[in-house]
Amino acid sequence: MGRVLKSLSFQIILTALLIVGFSMGFLSNRLIMEFQQELVSKEQETLEAIGSQAVERWNRMYRELSVSYKFDGLTQNQQDNLMRIFLSKSFGDYMLTFKDNFPRVGIGYEVPLFDNGLTYLNDPARDSLSKLSVALPLKAGKRTVGYLVVDRDMPQILAPIQRVQFEAFKRSTVSIAASGLVTIFLLALFLIRLQTLRRSVVRLKTDLDTPVPHGGGELGEISSAVSDLARSLKRSIEEAKQTEALKTLGTFTTGIAHEVRNPLTSIKGYAGLLEKKLQGRPEAKYVTPISSEADRLEALVKDLLTFGRPSPLQPVEFDLRGFFEGLGELMHQQFEDEHVALNIEVPSMTVTWDARQSEQLFMNLFQNGVQSLHGIQDGCVSVAAHTEADRVLVEVRDNGVGIREEDKPKMFTPFFTTKEHGTGLGLPISQKIAALHNGVITFESSEGRGATFTVNLSKVVKSGV
Repeated sequence: MGRVLKSLSFQIILTALLIVGFSMGFLSNRLIMEFQQELVSKEQETLEAIGSQAVERWNRMYRELSVSYKFDGLTQNQQDNLMRIFLSKSFGDYMLTFKDNFPRVGIGYEVPLFDNGLTYLNDPARDSLSKLSVALPLKAGKRTVGYLVVDRDMPQILAPIQRVQFEAFKRSTVSIAASGLVTIFLLALFLIRLQTLRRSVVRLKTDLDTPVPHGGGELGEISSAVSDLARSLKRSIEEAKQTEALKTLGTFTTGIAHEVRNPLTSIKGYAGLLEKKLQGRPEAKYVTPISSEADRLEALVKDLLTFGRPSPLQPVEFDLRGFFEGLGELMHQQFEDEHVALNIEVPSMTVTWDARQSEQLFMNLFQNGVQSLHGIQDGCVSVAAHTEADRVLVEVRDNGVGIREEDKPKMFTPFFTTKEHGTGLGLPISQKIAALHNGVITFESSEGRGATFTVNLSKVVKSGV
């Protein structure tokens, strides 16, 4: 039982039913109270109208008596005696006839000149019931000499309310039942989605690839947020594993590069001596491949050292547009050899980066763009930049061959390359340099439609990283 009471489903359904029930009850009671007040107000107006007829008759009788006996010349006691003699009987007779016209209404009057108490003309047994009463003054000139009382039993007035209450109770009961069923149905749909989401979230603890059902409304937003969080967590775990693997790989490659560099220097030296010795002889043609392959191996060693042990940052202030214009001049020959145009769309802005490492980062991206445009007419590499708060976003776009879907997950993996003579370290080195600048490189590409690499860096980086 305790588990049921703690269940979210039970609590939501119970809360909804209580809200519906209290709301319907409150509204019904409010409507009945307003109807009762309106009914009482209308009845009070009716009683005043009835009493006004008797008061008007009193006023007419008093005026006739006053004119007949010339009250203006009489004392107050003389006037009172005349009213006691003539008005007491005549007004009493009138009231006996008058009250017969309104059998459901209690009518009475109190005039101390006539009687010491209220002359009540209806059944005295009704006095025990609560009443709605209206008292109207009876005047003799400007002097009030008594009151006319008109009343009606409250149970009679409120009899329609009782019928309305009964009808309201029946209708409220039906409405509450119907609303409850609809509420339970809607909540059941909601709770089914909620339970499905809960099961998916529970499975995410052991499998981050578990699909999370999506939908509309706030629950759909929660589902999307949970799904995004799971993907982000999975990506973070993979990045952490990759970072650890790259750290180990960097240490390993640095050691290998150091060991290879010295023998490589000797090979290049002896190849040079051998080339001189064989100059002019047919055997000299065998020395050229040795020298060219040694140069390629030396470039690989340089990349390995850069990847395995990047230099600390030495940030300086420089203008970003001027930086790319200088880089374009430096790589002018490569662009010209491949018949590729360079389009610089970078506004003048000041950044604080390591100029040498930034040059290597964007040179790698430019070289990738140029290589993807090999053999393509009207090839173009464009670079654009803009700021977002304290960040600078640089986009390097090309209209080359693009990236195949199966290759996208491996673009920043060391030694992965689709180039015939590539080392597969250009993009990993660029990503590492971006990380040192508190940034990251992302890309978008479709095969045959070019690629766009976005470099997101902090506008100002500190030295000593």
